[in-house]
Amino acid sequence: MSYKVIVKETQIKFSASHFLKEPSQCSKLHGHNYYVSVELEAPLDENYIVVDFIELKEKVKSIAEPLDHHVLIPELSNDLTISETSESIEIITNSNKRYVFPKMDVTLLLLPATTSELLAKFFHDKLKEIYPHKRITVKLGETKSSIAVYRGEM
Repeated sequence: MSYKVIVKETQIKFSASHFLKEPSQCSKLHGHNYYVSVELEAPLDENYIVVDFIELKEKVKSIAEPLDHHVLIPELSNDLTISETSESIEIITNSNKRYVFPKMDVTLLLLPATTSELLAKFFHDKLKEIYPHKRITVKLGETKSSIAVYRGEM
């Protein structure tokens, strides 16, 4: 038998900017207030809980915090050339746009793109390291009505 606990997006959010390869509107540098919901599913433990709510909220917030108020750059993108100095990060896109950001304002992610779908999986994978024997579902919204979902296996 399996039980599920849910931490809703009203508790966990972060603001960040990014750009995508397509569509053209999203290829411009822009930002979102992201909302994160997490569901953990598993049998009850010896204390008759799936996970402590406070602990889960803190773990999810610790993943979101390094992204908050940063420019998110997909380090594994084939469409970007990324150069670093001690103080800045320069990005040149395949369409010859050039961005230079202070290094302290950027979070490089080991992703091919910074779509909501891949960011949801990013959160999932980080949580799976902490909770390897639980089924984890992450919902990541760019708005309250535009939400990407990633659900892993138990």
